[in-house]
Amino acid sequence: MEHLECKRRKLNSFRLRLLDFETFGGFGDGVRRILRQAADQLSNKLSHAQHLDEVTWTTKNWHGLQMQRLSVVLHTAVAWQTVNELACGDSGIVHGAKCIAVLNGVA
Repeated sequence: MEHLECKRRKLNSFRLRLLDFETFGGFGDGVRRILRQAADQLSNKLSHAQHLDEVTWTTKNWHGLQMQRLSVVLHTAVAWQTVNELACGDSGIVHGAKCIAVLNGVA
Protein backbone atom coordinates (compact mmCIF):
# COMPACT_ATOMS: atom_id res chain seq x y z
CA MET A 1 0.00 0.00 0.00
CA GLU A 2 2.87 2.34 0.81
CA HIS A 3 4.23 1.89 -2.72
CA LEU A 4 0.92 3.03 -4.27
CA GLU A 5 0.82 6.08 -2.01
CA CYS A 6 4.36 7.01 -3.10
CA LYS A 7 3.37 6.69 -6.77
CA ARG A 8 0.27 8.84 -6.23
CA ARG A 9 2.31 11.58 -4.53
CA LYS A 10 4.82 11.50 -7.36
CA LEU A 11 2.08 11.87 -9.97
CA ASN A 12 0.48 14.72 -8.05
CA SER A 13 3.79 16.62 -7.93
CA PHE A 14 3.75 17.19 -11.70
CA ARG A 15 2.10 20.21 -13.24
CA LEU A 16 0.70 20.10 -16.73
CA ARG A 17 1.41 23.20 -18.83
CA LEU A 18 -0.16 23.97 -22.15
CA LEU A 19 2.43 25.57 -24.41
CA ASP A 20 1.52 27.49 -27.54
CA PHE A 21 3.67 27.20 -30.67
CA GLU A 22 2.59 28.83 -33.92
CA THR A 23 3.48 27.25 -37.24
CA PHE A 24 4.87 30.54 -38.53
CA GLY A 25 7.44 30.90 -35.77
CA GLY A 26 5.61 32.49 -32.87
CA PHE A 27 5.90 31.19 -29.32
CA GLY A 28 3.23 31.67 -26.69
CA ASP A 29 3.82 33.50 -23.41
CA GLY A 30 4.30 30.24 -21.52
CA VAL A 31 7.11 29.10 -23.81
CA ARG A 32 8.86 32.45 -23.63
CA ARG A 33 8.50 32.52 -19.83
CA ILE A 34 9.97 29.02 -19.40
CA LEU A 35 12.88 29.79 -21.73
CA ARG A 36 13.58 33.08 -19.96
CA GLN A 37 13.59 31.35 -16.55
CA ALA A 38 15.97 28.69 -17.85
CA ALA A 39 18.21 31.35 -19.41
CA ASP A 40 18.30 33.22 -16.11
CA GLN A 41 19.33 30.02 -14.30
CA LEU A 42 22.25 29.67 -16.73
CA SER A 43 23.09 33.39 -16.70
CA ASN A 44 22.09 33.23 -20.36
CA LYS A 45 25.57 31.90 -21.19
CA LEU A 46 26.49 29.17 -23.63
CA SER A 47 28.70 26.27 -22.61
CA HIS A 48 32.07 25.76 -24.27
CA ALA A 49 30.67 22.76 -26.20
CA GLN A 50 27.73 24.84 -27.43
CA HIS A 51 30.13 27.52 -28.64
CA LEU A 52 32.10 24.92 -30.58
CA ASP A 53 29.26 22.83 -32.00
CA GLU A 54 25.97 24.70 -32.09
CA VAL A 55 26.41 28.44 -32.31
CA THR A 56 25.69 30.25 -35.55
CA TRP A 57 26.42 33.88 -36.34
CA THR A 58 22.87 34.76 -35.22
CA THR A 59 23.09 33.24 -31.73
CA LYS A 60 25.09 35.05 -29.10
CA ASN A 61 23.55 33.60 -25.92
CA TRP A 62 21.74 30.56 -24.52
CA HIS A 63 18.24 32.03 -24.97
CA GLY A 64 18.82 32.88 -28.62
CA LEU A 65 20.24 29.43 -29.35
CA GLN A 66 17.27 27.66 -27.77
CA MET A 67 14.76 29.85 -29.60
CA GLN A 68 16.53 29.05 -32.87
CA ARG A 69 16.66 25.33 -32.13
CA LEU A 70 12.95 25.21 -31.25
CA SER A 71 12.07 27.10 -34.39
CA VAL A 72 14.04 24.71 -36.61
CA VAL A 73 12.50 21.63 -35.00
CA LEU A 74 8.96 23.02 -35.28
CA HIS A 75 9.34 24.12 -38.89
CA THR A 76 10.89 20.79 -39.88
CA ALA A 77 8.05 18.86 -38.22
CA VAL A 78 5.39 20.99 -39.91
CA ALA A 79 7.10 20.60 -43.30
CA TRP A 80 7.33 16.80 -42.94
CA GLN A 81 3.71 16.56 -41.88
CA THR A 82 2.58 18.73 -44.80
CA VAL A 83 4.57 16.74 -47.37
CA ASN A 84 3.35 13.43 -46.00
CA GLU A 85 -0.28 14.48 -46.00
CA LEU A 86 -0.11 15.93 -49.50
CA ALA A 87 1.72 12.94 -50.94
CA CYS A 88 0.05 10.00 -49.29
CA GLY A 89 -3.03 11.06 -47.40
CA ASP A 90 -2.37 8.26 -44.92
CA SER A 91 0.77 9.89 -43.48
CA GLY A 92 3.13 7.52 -45.29
CA ILE A 93 6.72 8.69 -45.47
CA VAL A 94 7.80 10.18 -48.81
CA HIS A 95 11.46 10.31 -49.87
CA GLY A 96 13.67 11.76 -52.57
CA ALA A 97 12.36 12.99 -55.90
CA LYS A 98 8.73 12.29 -55.02
CA CYS A 99 9.06 14.57 -51.98
CA ILE A 100 10.43 17.39 -54.14
CA ALA A 101 7.69 16.84 -56.72
CA VAL A 102 5.06 17.06 -53.99
CA LEU A 103 6.52 20.29 -52.66
CA ASN A 104 6.53 21.74 -56.19
CA GLY A 105 2.97 20.60 -56.84
CA VAL A 106 3.77 18.24 -59.73
CA ALA A 107 3.20 14.87 -58.04
